Amino acid sequence: MANLNKKFENIEKLVQRDFNVDETVQLLKLNHQVFWSWGVERLLNYQNKGLLLLVNGHHHKGWLLIVLAWNDTYSYYLLEGNKTIKKEQHEVYFDCLQERIDKDIEYINEYK
Repeated sequence: MANLNKKFENIEKLVQRDFNVDETVQLLKLNHQVFWSWGVERLLNYQNKGLLLLVNGHHHKGWLLIVLAWNDTYSYYLLEGNKTIKKEQHEVYFDCLQERIDKDIEYINEYK
């Protein structure tokens, strides 16, 4: 875990509170086809305060960080490398999380 902390040292300022990362993974996997279309290569629990996914999608290739905010909504960040935030979204409710992430990582109109 020390290497992970050092590798993602700037993530500490993005996380807000502890949450059950496994429940969030289950939520993201409700539609398996969407989840696996992101090309998920790795899932990492960041100190029970963040979920990191290494994805290889159509729109984004790199790390996705998901955190739970103090107001019980999710925020997520698309990271370039380990440190640069490419895009961020806040106040995403749990029932919209997979769809919103999918639009930023993989979804194209031809999938209709």
